[in-house]
Amino acid sequence: MLHEEYSLLESVIHITEERDKKSLAYTLVETLFDFIDVYAIVLLRIPRNFDNEYLDVSVSIPETAYQDKLKLIPHEYGEQRVALDDSLTLCIDKSEDISEVQNATQRTLFPIIVNDEITEILDIYGHHSTIHSKKLIQGFVSIYSNFLGVLDDNEHDALTGLLNRKTFDTQLSNLISESTPEKNISSSADEVRRTPKKDTHRWVGILDIDHFKKINDNFGHIYGDEVLLLFVNLMEKTFRDSDLLFRYGGEEFVVVLEPTTESDAFMVFERFRKELELYDFPQVEQVTVSTGMIKIDTQKHPSLVLEHADQALYYAKENGRNQVCNYSELISAGSLKERRVEDDIELF
Repeated sequence: MLHEEYSLLESVIHITEERDKKSLAYTLVETLFDFIDVYAIVLLRIPRNFDNEYLDVSVSIPETAYQDKLKLIPHEYGEQRVALDDSLTLCIDKSEDISEVQNATQRTLFPIIVNDEITEILDIYGHHSTIHSKKLIQGFVSIYSNFLGVLDDNEHDALTGLLNRKTFDTQLSNLISESTPEKNISSSADEVRRTPKKDTHRWVGILDIDHFKKINDNFGHIYGDEVLLLFVNLMEKTFRDSDLLFRYGGEEFVVVLEPTTESDAFMVFERFRKELELYDFPQVEQVTVSTGMIKIDTQKHPSLVLEHADQALYYAKENGRNQVCNYSELISAGSLKERRVEDDIELF
């Protein structure tokens, strides 16, 4: 008994040691899989722009369990998506545990609630529930939810709710390491995914609201904050749920696109620029944005990637504003001069 209690305590400590959400999610599922007798556990994430169409698969143990238990939704960029069924919908609507028997297998769903909002669902199969085991699961879910809330508060900007600059700086190196061609291309053997487009990469865009200081000076900071909130609301509606959105500081934002082609990346940023240009802001009326974009290059230092995106942004601001400028195109056209880097020393 003491050994079991000690193992539980070690598991709790292991969960609260994690600082990365992906690792935290995997640790939760792995821990529950070790402590309770089940066939499979799938952790499903509710998308940012949830429209009752699909959920994202965060973790699945066994790895292919979600393919066997849930209805897959193919996607060209390889995201693992599943359709909502009646049980998942009921769990979301009621915000409470749901248990049922499907094909002679017990299925139990636990909503994960962070800051009074359901963010994920723990989908467990083959669990012969007892009072002890259910309390054990609920206990780990509660620890996970609370710790996820702490991470959320630390990672997000207080005003807009977007990921903050500290989070971006922390994640940029990981984003670059994940951008190798092998990780951009989905396996052709996976029948549930469409064949992705060739030559896809992650892209970074720095977005800066044009003449934002004039908005604050002419209308006051309350209206300035309202512009920021409406700007972010439009960002969340325009960009994909799998794209990462950051408030970098003041009126400056960073978007990291999921792997896509150069032309599609430009189109995504251009679409947002046009949507913003047409949006009617209260009092202020029209707001525009300048954007500098660049491909995430695994051969470049993270700070250099961001600096080059910033150079493209500066060019956009200095040459008329309200436009999207691609760093590589500016270099090719001779509008910008690339600095040569040797041994981390920039040469001009």
